[in-house]
Amino acid sequence: MDFEKVGRARMMMRLPRHRKQISDANFLAINNLLEAYGVAAVKRDELREQLTPNPTLMEEYEDLCQKLEDDVVRMLASVSPRIVR
Repeated sequence: MDFEKVGRARMMMRLPRHRKQISDANFLAINNLLEAYGVAAVKRDELREQLTPNPTLMEEYEDLCQKLEDDVVRMLASVSPRIVR
């Protein structure tokens, strides 16, 4: 599974205001964050589908996904628009 692609698509859905920037961004740091987000989001969804999910683990993945979203927004705000294109 291409977790960077999954992470990019999910991040674009979660952050519609930044959709164009996320779509255009193609540099190592953002690609790594999007890949990590893809892995975390898939795992979080798998946990949600379990009949008896572990609440502590669910909370950890929810927090991780939120932190990665925040990191992407911060990164996009701090890079030159020329880098994002």
